[in-house]
Amino acid sequence: MAVQSPREPHEESANLLVSHDADVDREGDGPPPAKKKHWLYIVGLIFLLIAIIDVGAFLADAPRTRVFESNICLAYYEEHDPSKIGPDGSVAESECKIDEIQQKLAMIFGWQDTFDGIPGILLAVPFGALADKWGRKWIFAIALAGLQFNMAWVLLICYFRSLPLELTWFSSAFYFIGGGPMVAVAVGMTMIADVTPPEKRTSVFLYATGAVLSSEMVAPVMSAKLMEKGDWLPLLLALAIQQVGVTLAVLCPETLHMQDLPEPRDSDAARIELAKKEEGSSFGFRAQMANFRDVFLFLKSDKMLMLVVFSFLGNRAGRSGLSLIIRYASKRYKWEIKKAALLLSFRAATNLVSVAVFIPGVNYILLKCLRIPAHWADVWLARGSIVLLAVSFFIMGIAVEPPLLIIGLLIYNLGTGYAAAMRSIAIHVVGGQSSPDVGKLMSLLAITESIGLMFAGPLVNELFKWGMDMGSTWLGLPFLGISVLYGLMTFVTFIISVKDKDVEYVEVASDEEEEEEEVEANVRHTG
Repeated sequence: MAVQSPREPHEESANLLVSHDADVDREGDGPPPAKKKHWLYIVGLIFLLIAIIDVGAFLADAPRTRVFESNICLAYYEEHDPSKIGPDGSVAESECKIDEIQQKLAMIFGWQDTFDGIPGILLAVPFGALADKWGRKWIFAIALAGLQFNMAWVLLICYFRSLPLELTWFSSAFYFIGGGPMVAVAVGMTMIADVTPPEKRTSVFLYATGAVLSSEMVAPVMSAKLMEKGDWLPLLLALAIQQVGVTLAVLCPETLHMQDLPEPRDSDAARIELAKKEEGSSFGFRAQMANFRDVFLFLKSDKMLMLVVFSFLGNRAGRSGLSLIIRYASKRYKWEIKKAALLLSFRAATNLVSVAVFIPGVNYILLKCLRIPAHWADVWLARGSIVLLAVSFFIMGIAVEPPLLIIGLLIYNLGTGYAAAMRSIAIHVVGGQSSPDVGKLMSLLAITESIGLMFAGPLVNELFKWGMDMGSTWLGLPFLGISVLYGLMTFVTFIISVKDKDVEYVEVASDEEEEEEEVEANVRHTG
């Protein structure tokens, strides 16, 4: 039975159950000329979009933290010591570093992460299915619009200082418009995977990280300067910049029809059975339950895929810990938030060098000098990176002085190739970017990261609160906890193996079609 990809018209569908010789012939034909000509342009446009969106996000990070802290601080001193409130109705930032205020701030941010993760878990699969059926760009644009509404709601609550900050938690409801940041990242990465040649995939994912780092390098410096004129100026500017990103997303070309041809693989055929996608299927409740079932079967079908997906669960905790840097440095070293925010620019600048030079250099040595296959180069890059990440968080956890924290950040930068390498490994495990289930894979990764965010956010912030209770020496407790987690992930990463296998995708036939399929299979084998 011919296997039809949901991304292709019926008359253009190809039978994926072909011999190795047929695969070689298709490889020789090469990708369509249009793809050779346009893939760099499309990837560059997506990079630009990522940079614009992230400039808005990082521009708002420090002032939002300061506005939250200021509102909590004002409410605290109104109740406990009104003499600390100035004539303009504000409290000096130095008075806001006490444990009671910082613990309340940690609670607000921790539960926000939990609520933010719920839409991604519920909607990653449905929106992944829609991206596979209707196209990537519209799902991408809708997800970015949800981020915009989310930010607008937070600013609205903060503007009315008498309102409890717990109301900002309702901003997560806007992530149901498009699935939230995890779905946006998943669809964006899928668009890049659609058009990027397999041998360049890890490097391109790294350069996507570079686009984020460029934003993170510039935005906190801009934010610190603008905060000298008030906390609200960078927040409103961030909202405007993100609106530009939403508009640009609508203008992006569609990549659904641009997947590369199947990657060449060796022996040891393996099949993953997936539920049949019928023409004109609906996207109602029952259909989405079927999609969740398919994703579960998809994950259950390959133990190595399960390990790869698990790594994204732990990796999310590390990123949650890194988001604590501003509050950690502000509390531990008694810095103003706008000064602590400059650590993000420093980290991004040095990380950009790592992503642009160090990690591609290591990848080049593995591929060209040692002549290791691309998927095995990804594995070894991931293994080295996770060790560096575990060490970096341990150093940050014991950083009683700023120089030690900076050293930890530098080591962290050397390990940032982990996520890109694991994403490329995941694509290889499911059969390469030509697989009809790359969108499903990205949805699965989005669900996994959303689950990680749900638990990591509150846990990291709770560890921060415990560290305050235990004394200033233990303020780095969340980083020490993440170091232990990365130690476990190191073990998992070292048992991941990517055998050279031909992953074939077959549909599960209906009962009345099984007999016909068996006959056709016998004909193929005898032929």
